[in-house]
Amino acid sequence: MAYLKLMMDEKEIAHLSEDGQSLCANEGVPQDSLPLNLFIGDKRKVPLVDVVVWAKKRIFPKNRMDCKEILKLMGLPDYNAWEIVKRTNACLMEDPYWLRFSEEETFEDTTRGRARRIMNENQKTSDTN
Repeated sequence: MAYLKLMMDEKEIAHLSEDGQSLCANEGVPQDSLPLNLFIGDKRKVPLVDVVVWAKKRIFPKNRMDCKEILKLMGLPDYNAWEIVKRTNACLMEDPYWLRFSEEETFEDTTRGRARRIMNENQKTSDTN
C-alpha cells in the first residue's frame, strides 16, 4: 500500500509510515482526536494489520439481509471485506473517521460528506422558503 491516510472529516490525522508497515498519528494531533479503538492508550503508531482489522469492523456484515444487492451496486461479485473497505473508505455516519486511499479522494466522496452536502442543500432550500 503506497498511500494511506486516516482522516477526521476534512482533516488528515494520521499517515502511512515510510516503511509502509504502520499508521502514524500526525504531529500536533491531540490523542483524544484519534480513534480510541485504534490508537489505544497513548499509542501514536499502529501496525497496519491493526488498521485493517479496525477498518473491516466498519463495514456491513456478510450476513446483512440485503448484502447481495449492495455488493451488486458496488460492482463486487462476492463479499470481500478489504474491497468493501476501499469502496466505502471505512466511513461511518456515527463518527468522523475514514481512510483515504488516494490523493483524489475527498471528504465529499464519503458517506458523511454526501450526507452533509444534502443536509446543507436542504437547509438552504428551507431557508429560502
